[in-house]
Amino acid sequence: MGAARYDFGVSAQPSRGATQARRALARLRAEVRLTGLAFWRGALSFYDSEDLTFAASIAYYSLLSLFPFLLLALSIIATLTSTESDRAAVLDFVLQYFPGQFPFVTRQLDAMQQAPGRLTAAGSLLLIWAAMGVFGAITSAINHAWGVEKQPSFFKHKLISFVMLVAASLLLLVALLVVTAASITEAGWFADILARAPALDVLRSFAVRWATTFTFIIVVGLVFYFVPNARVRFRDVWVGAVVTGLLWRVALAGFSFYVRDTSRLESIHGSIAAVVVFLFWIYTSAVILLFGAELTAAYARLRRHRPEEIPAAPAPRL
Repeated sequence: MGAARYDFGVSAQPSRGATQARRALARLRAEVRLTGLAFWRGALSFYDSEDLTFAASIAYYSLLSLFPFLLLALSIIATLTSTESDRAAVLDFVLQYFPGQFPFVTRQLDAMQQAPGRLTAAGSLLLIWAAMGVFGAITSAINHAWGVEKQPSFFKHKLISFVMLVAASLLLLVALLVVTAASITEAGWFADILARAPALDVLRSFAVRWATTFTFIIVVGLVFYFVPNARVRFRDVWVGAVVTGLLWRVALAGFSFYVRDTSRLESIHGSIAAVVVFLFWIYTSAVILLFGAELTAAYARLRRHRPEEIPAAPAPRL
Protein backbone atom coordinates (compact mmCIF):
# COMPACT_ATOMS: atom_id res chain seq x y z
CA MET A 1 0.00 0.00 0.00
CA GLY A 2 1.22 3.47 -0.83
CA ALA A 3 1.85 5.92 1.96
CA ALA A 4 -0.91 8.46 2.43
CA ARG A 5 0.17 12.02 1.75
CA TYR A 6 -1.13 14.91 3.76
CA ASP A 7 -0.42 18.65 3.32
CA PHE A 8 -0.28 20.36 6.70
CA GLY A 9 1.64 23.48 5.67
CA VAL A 10 -1.16 25.75 4.46
CA SER A 11 -3.87 24.86 6.96
CA ALA A 12 -1.64 25.16 10.01
CA GLN A 13 -0.78 28.80 9.32
CA PRO A 14 -3.42 31.46 10.06
CA SER A 15 -4.39 33.58 7.12
CA ARG A 16 -2.93 37.04 6.78
CA GLY A 17 -6.38 38.64 6.78
CA ALA A 18 -7.33 36.93 10.06
CA THR A 19 -4.11 38.13 11.68
CA GLN A 20 -4.72 41.70 10.61
CA ALA A 21 -8.31 41.50 11.86
CA ARG A 22 -7.14 40.28 15.28
CA ARG A 23 -4.58 43.07 15.47
CA ALA A 24 -7.17 45.67 14.51
CA LEU A 25 -9.56 44.31 17.14
CA ALA A 26 -6.80 44.40 19.76
CA ARG A 27 -5.98 48.01 18.86
CA LEU A 28 -9.67 48.92 19.04
CA ARG A 29 -10.00 47.36 22.49
CA ALA A 30 -6.89 49.19 23.69
CA GLU A 31 -8.23 52.47 22.28
CA VAL A 32 -11.62 51.99 23.97
CA ARG A 33 -9.92 51.18 27.27
CA LEU A 34 -7.61 54.19 26.96
CA THR A 35 -10.55 56.47 26.13
CA GLY A 36 -12.57 55.20 29.09
CA LEU A 37 -9.65 55.74 31.46
CA ALA A 38 -9.04 59.21 30.01
CA PHE A 39 -12.74 60.01 30.45
CA TRP A 40 -12.54 59.08 34.14
CA ARG A 41 -9.30 60.97 34.77
CA GLY A 42 -10.61 63.97 32.84
CA ALA A 43 -13.73 64.02 35.04
CA LEU A 44 -11.58 63.93 38.17
CA SER A 45 -9.33 66.71 36.87
CA PHE A 46 -12.38 68.77 35.94
CA TYR A 47 -13.80 68.33 39.46
CA ASP A 48 -10.54 69.29 41.16
CA SER A 49 -9.77 72.29 38.90
CA GLU A 50 -11.15 75.78 38.49
CA ASP A 51 -12.86 75.01 35.18
CA LEU A 52 -16.28 76.15 36.41
CA THR A 53 -14.80 79.58 37.15
CA PHE A 54 -13.22 79.64 33.68
CA ALA A 55 -16.58 78.66 32.16
CA ALA A 56 -18.25 81.58 33.93
CA SER A 57 -15.53 83.87 32.59
CA ILE A 58 -16.12 82.60 29.05
CA ALA A 59 -19.88 83.21 29.39
CA TYR A 60 -19.27 86.75 30.65
CA TYR A 61 -16.85 87.62 27.86
CA SER A 62 -19.18 86.02 25.32
CA LEU A 63 -21.91 88.49 26.19
CA LEU A 64 -19.46 91.38 25.92
CA SER A 65 -17.92 90.13 22.67
CA LEU A 66 -21.08 88.98 20.92
CA PHE A 67 -22.30 92.21 19.38
CA PRO A 68 -18.86 93.57 18.38
CA PHE A 69 -18.15 90.27 16.66
CA LEU A 70 -21.55 90.22 14.93
CA LEU A 71 -21.09 93.82 13.80
CA LEU A 72 -17.74 92.92 12.27
CA ALA A 73 -19.23 89.79 10.74
CA LEU A 74 -22.13 91.71 9.22
CA SER A 75 -19.69 94.22 7.75
CA ILE A 76 -17.68 91.41 6.14
CA ILE A 77 -20.77 89.62 4.85
CA ALA A 78 -22.20 92.87 3.49
CA THR A 79 -19.12 93.34 1.30
CA LEU A 80 -19.46 89.80 -0.11
CA THR A 81 -23.22 89.55 -0.61
CA SER A 82 -25.69 91.81 -2.30
CA THR A 83 -28.96 90.39 -1.01
CA GLU A 84 -30.53 90.45 2.43
CA SER A 85 -31.58 86.82 2.05
CA ASP A 86 -27.96 85.62 1.98
CA ARG A 87 -27.10 87.57 5.11
CA ALA A 88 -30.22 86.31 6.88
CA ALA A 89 -29.38 82.74 5.87
CA VAL A 90 -25.87 83.03 7.31
CA LEU A 91 -27.24 84.42 10.56
CA ASP A 92 -29.74 81.57 10.71
CA PHE A 93 -26.83 79.17 10.29
CA VAL A 94 -25.02 80.80 13.22
CA LEU A 95 -28.12 80.73 15.41
CA GLN A 96 -28.38 76.97 14.92
CA TYR A 97 -25.72 76.72 17.62
CA PHE A 98 -28.16 78.16 20.14
CA PRO A 99 -31.14 76.32 21.69
CA GLY A 100 -33.63 78.96 20.59
CA GLN A 101 -34.12 82.41 19.17
CA PHE A 102 -33.08 85.15 21.57
CA PRO A 103 -35.14 88.30 20.96
CA PHE A 104 -32.53 90.69 22.32
CA VAL A 105 -29.98 89.35 19.80
CA THR A 106 -32.28 89.51 16.78
CA ARG A 107 -33.56 92.97 17.71
CA GLN A 108 -30.03 94.31 18.01
CA LEU A 109 -29.07 92.75 14.68
CA ASP A 110 -32.09 94.34 13.03
CA ALA A 111 -31.11 97.69 14.50
CA MET A 112 -27.57 97.28 13.15
CA GLN A 113 -28.88 96.49 9.67
CA GLN A 114 -31.44 99.31 9.61
CA ALA A 115 -29.09 101.99 10.88
CA PRO A 116 -25.59 100.94 9.80
CA GLY A 117 -22.84 103.20 11.01
CA ARG A 118 -19.62 103.85 9.21
CA LEU A 119 -16.71 102.39 11.11
CA THR A 120 -13.56 104.44 11.43
CA ALA A 121 -10.13 102.90 11.84
CA ALA A 122 -10.17 103.56 15.59
CA GLY A 123 -13.70 102.19 15.90
CA SER A 124 -12.75 99.06 14.01
CA LEU A 125 -9.77 98.48 16.28
CA LEU A 126 -11.96 98.89 19.36
CA LEU A 127 -14.50 96.44 17.96
CA ILE A 128 -11.75 93.91 17.22
CA TRP A 129 -10.33 94.34 20.72
CA ALA A 130 -13.76 93.83 22.28
CA ALA A 131 -14.53 90.82 20.09
CA MET A 132 -11.25 89.14 21.10
CA GLY A 133 -12.27 88.99 24.76
CA VAL A 134 -14.03 85.63 24.63
CA PHE A 135 -11.20 84.03 22.65
CA GLY A 136 -8.68 85.19 25.26
CA ALA A 137 -10.77 83.58 28.00
CA ILE A 138 -10.92 80.29 26.06
CA THR A 139 -7.14 80.36 25.51
CA SER A 140 -6.43 80.81 29.23
CA ALA A 141 -8.87 78.05 30.21
CA ILE A 142 -7.46 75.46 27.78
CA ASN A 143 -3.86 76.21 28.77
CA HIS A 144 -4.92 75.69 32.38
CA ALA A 145 -6.50 72.33 31.51
CA TRP A 146 -3.28 71.18 29.83
CA GLY A 147 -1.25 72.23 32.87
CA VAL A 148 0.89 74.60 30.84
CA GLU A 149 3.57 76.04 33.08
CA LYS A 150 4.68 78.91 30.85
CA GLN A 151 1.66 80.92 29.79
CA PRO A 152 1.95 82.93 26.55
CA SER A 153 3.12 86.51 26.90
CA PHE A 154 0.58 89.32 26.75
CA PHE A 155 1.20 90.08 23.08
CA LYS A 156 1.31 86.41 22.10
CA HIS A 157 -1.92 85.85 24.03
CA LYS A 158 -3.62 88.66 22.12
CA LEU A 159 -2.17 87.39 18.85
CA ILE A 160 -3.70 83.95 19.46
CA SER A 161 -7.04 85.60 20.27
CA PHE A 162 -6.84 87.63 17.05
CA VAL A 163 -6.06 84.52 14.99
CA MET A 164 -9.08 82.78 16.56
CA LEU A 165 -11.22 85.81 15.69
CA VAL A 166 -10.03 85.66 12.08
CA ALA A 167 -10.70 81.91 12.00
CA ALA A 168 -14.24 82.49 13.28
CA SER A 169 -14.77 85.07 10.54
CA LEU A 170 -13.52 82.59 7.95
CA LEU A 171 -15.98 80.07 9.36
CA LEU A 172 -18.76 82.50 8.58
CA LEU A 173 -17.50 82.66 5.01
CA VAL A 174 -17.66 78.87 4.91
CA ALA A 175 -21.22 79.16 6.21
CA LEU A 176 -21.93 81.49 3.31
CA LEU A 177 -20.67 78.83 0.92
CA VAL A 178 -22.83 76.24 2.65
CA VAL A 179 -25.85 78.50 2.26
CA THR A 180 -25.03 78.92 -1.42
CA ALA A 181 -24.73 75.15 -1.83
CA ALA A 182 -28.07 74.73 -0.06
CA SER A 183 -29.68 77.13 -2.51
CA ILE A 184 -28.25 75.07 -5.37
CA THR A 185 -29.86 71.92 -3.96
CA GLU A 186 -33.23 73.68 -4.11
CA ALA A 187 -32.87 74.42 -7.82
CA GLY A 188 -35.15 72.65 -10.26
CA TRP A 189 -32.38 70.81 -12.11
CA PHE A 190 -31.02 69.40 -8.86
CA ALA A 191 -34.52 68.26 -7.87
CA ASP A 192 -34.56 66.19 -11.07
CA ILE A 193 -31.26 64.60 -10.06
CA LEU A 194 -32.65 63.80 -6.60
CA ALA A 195 -35.67 62.17 -8.22
CA ARG A 196 -33.36 59.86 -10.15
CA ALA A 197 -31.00 59.19 -7.22
CA PRO A 198 -32.93 59.03 -3.89
CA ALA A 199 -29.71 58.21 -2.03
CA LEU A 200 -28.53 61.79 -2.64
CA ASP A 201 -31.64 63.11 -0.89
CA VAL A 202 -30.89 60.93 2.14
CA LEU A 203 -27.28 62.13 2.14
CA ARG A 204 -28.40 65.76 1.92
CA SER A 205 -30.84 65.35 4.82
CA PHE A 206 -28.12 63.73 6.92
CA ALA A 207 -25.64 66.50 6.09
CA VAL A 208 -28.12 69.27 6.93
CA ARG A 209 -29.09 67.63 10.22
CA TRP A 210 -25.55 67.02 11.44
CA ALA A 211 -23.70 69.91 9.78
CA THR A 212 -23.57 71.97 12.99
CA THR A 213 -22.25 69.03 15.01
CA PHE A 214 -19.56 68.11 12.47
CA THR A 215 -18.52 71.76 12.24
CA PHE A 216 -18.38 72.00 16.02
CA ILE A 217 -16.21 68.87 16.26
CA ILE A 218 -13.78 70.19 13.65
CA VAL A 219 -13.54 73.60 15.32
CA VAL A 220 -13.04 72.05 18.77
CA GLY A 221 -10.33 69.76 17.42
CA LEU A 222 -8.48 72.72 15.90
CA VAL A 223 -8.82 74.68 19.16
CA PHE A 224 -7.49 71.75 21.20
CA TYR A 225 -4.56 71.40 18.81
CA PHE A 226 -3.48 75.01 18.22
CA VAL A 227 -4.41 76.85 21.43
CA PRO A 228 -2.37 75.05 24.15
CA ASN A 229 1.14 76.37 24.55
CA ALA A 230 2.44 72.81 24.29
CA ARG A 231 3.56 70.36 21.59
CA VAL A 232 0.19 68.76 20.92
CA ARG A 233 -0.24 65.99 18.36
CA PHE A 234 -3.30 65.54 16.18
CA ARG A 235 -3.83 62.03 17.52
CA ASP A 236 -4.10 63.54 21.02
CA VAL A 237 -7.13 65.68 20.23
CA TRP A 238 -9.52 63.73 18.01
CA VAL A 239 -11.05 61.63 20.82
CA GLY A 240 -11.70 64.68 22.99
CA ALA A 241 -13.10 66.63 20.04
CA VAL A 242 -15.57 63.87 19.11
CA VAL A 243 -16.69 63.36 22.72
CA THR A 244 -17.08 67.12 23.18
CA GLY A 245 -19.12 67.42 19.99
CA LEU A 246 -21.46 64.57 20.94
CA LEU A 247 -21.95 65.90 24.48
CA TRP A 248 -22.68 69.34 23.07
CA ARG A 249 -25.25 67.87 20.66
CA VAL A 250 -27.04 66.11 23.52
CA ALA A 251 -26.95 69.29 25.63
CA LEU A 252 -28.33 71.33 22.73
CA ALA A 253 -31.26 68.94 22.29
CA GLY A 254 -32.00 68.89 26.03
CA PHE A 255 -31.64 72.65 26.45
CA SER A 256 -33.82 73.32 23.41
CA PHE A 257 -36.54 71.15 24.94
CA TYR A 258 -36.22 72.94 28.28
CA VAL A 259 -36.46 76.49 26.90
CA ARG A 260 -39.24 75.78 24.41
CA ASP A 261 -41.52 77.71 26.79
CA THR A 262 -39.82 80.63 28.53
CA SER A 263 -42.94 81.94 30.30
CA ARG A 264 -41.90 80.33 33.60
CA LEU A 265 -38.48 81.93 33.31
CA GLU A 266 -39.98 85.32 32.50
CA SER A 267 -42.09 85.11 35.66
CA ILE A 268 -38.83 84.90 37.65
CA HIS A 269 -36.35 87.01 35.69
CA GLY A 270 -38.74 89.35 33.91
CA SER A 271 -37.52 91.11 30.79
CA ILE A 272 -33.95 89.80 31.17
CA ALA A 273 -35.02 86.13 31.00
CA ALA A 274 -33.62 85.79 27.46
CA VAL A 275 -30.26 87.18 28.59
CA VAL A 276 -30.18 84.74 31.51
CA VAL A 277 -30.97 81.81 29.19
CA PHE A 278 -28.29 82.98 26.74
CA LEU A 279 -25.64 83.21 29.47
CA PHE A 280 -26.59 79.85 30.92
CA TRP A 281 -26.35 78.19 27.51
CA ILE A 282 -22.92 79.72 26.86
CA TYR A 283 -21.88 78.61 30.34
CA THR A 284 -23.09 75.06 29.64
CA SER A 285 -21.25 74.99 26.31
CA ALA A 286 -18.08 76.27 28.01
CA VAL A 287 -18.35 73.58 30.69
CA ILE A 288 -18.57 70.91 27.97
CA LEU A 289 -15.65 72.47 26.09
CA LEU A 290 -13.43 72.56 29.18
CA PHE A 291 -14.38 69.01 30.13
CA GLY A 292 -13.31 68.01 26.62
CA ALA A 293 -10.02 69.86 27.17
CA GLU A 294 -9.45 67.96 30.43
CA LEU A 295 -10.29 64.67 28.69
CA THR A 296 -7.89 65.50 25.86
CA ALA A 297 -5.11 66.35 28.30
CA ALA A 298 -5.71 63.11 30.24
CA TYR A 299 -5.70 61.14 26.98
CA ALA A 300 -2.39 62.75 25.95
CA ARG A 301 -0.86 61.99 29.37
CA LEU A 302 -1.87 58.34 29.15
CA ARG A 303 -0.48 57.96 25.62
CA ARG A 304 2.80 59.63 26.58
CA HIS A 305 3.00 58.03 30.08
CA ARG A 306 3.37 61.45 31.71
CA PRO A 307 2.46 61.93 35.40
CA GLU A 308 -0.18 64.37 36.58
CA GLU A 309 2.36 66.76 38.08
CA ILE A 310 3.72 67.91 34.73
CA PRO A 311 2.02 69.32 31.61
CA ALA A 312 0.16 66.86 29.41
CA ALA A 313 2.57 67.59 26.56
CA PRO A 314 6.08 69.05 26.36
CA ALA A 315 5.92 72.84 26.67
CA PRO A 316 6.26 75.40 25.30
CA ARG A 317 5.20 74.80 21.70
CA LEU A 318 7.81 77.21 20.34
